[in-house]
Amino acid sequence: MVFNALDFIRLELNSSGRDITSELGNVGELISNGGINNNTDSNIIISLINIEENRISRDPRNYLKSGTDVFIKNPAVHLNLTLLFTATRSESAYGAALQNIQTVIEFFQDKFVFDRTNTPGLTPGIEKLIFEMVSINMEQLNHLWSILGGRYHPSIVYKMRMITIDSVTRQLGSVIKEIETKFYME
Repeated sequence: MVFNALDFIRLELNSSGRDITSELGNVGELISNGGINNNTDSNIIISLINIEENRISRDPRNYLKSGTDVFIKNPAVHLNLTLLFTATRSESAYGAALQNIQTVIEFFQDKFVFDRTNTPGLTPGIEKLIFEMVSINMEQLNHLWSILGGRYHPSIVYKMRMITIDSVTRQLGSVIKEIETKFYME
């Protein structure tokens, strides 16, 4: 589901009618000698930089009822993904890189919720995706780009919420057929 959601957003951004192309990739691997390799024709690289579980949305039920059958299941896992959108222009085209980041911001300002009502082509298995911009301070920005192994490039961070991973085993659970109670009186 993680790849499907990221690829869906890439396709939506590319087909948005804005003059921008994006691709999925680890921006840390594309950086060499302080600049981004020009082996890509894309304006924006979308990198997954963090995955966190949203435990608040967790459903405590450990079963699924289908007709008269009961199947054992673990609760679905709800994920928040943190995405880094990085402009891939060389430093000589810094203005173009800033424009590309602005285009990404405009894209998510225009549409920050993707569901079946406003996006009929939403990937099956994904109910809803919600995007919110993440503001990071200078220290966090320094740590992020240090981990990525390069100098800063124009970029923006968004949190994508509501990725759900849910699998059901076909292991039948036992059905309660009888309840026995005993009362003791003194």
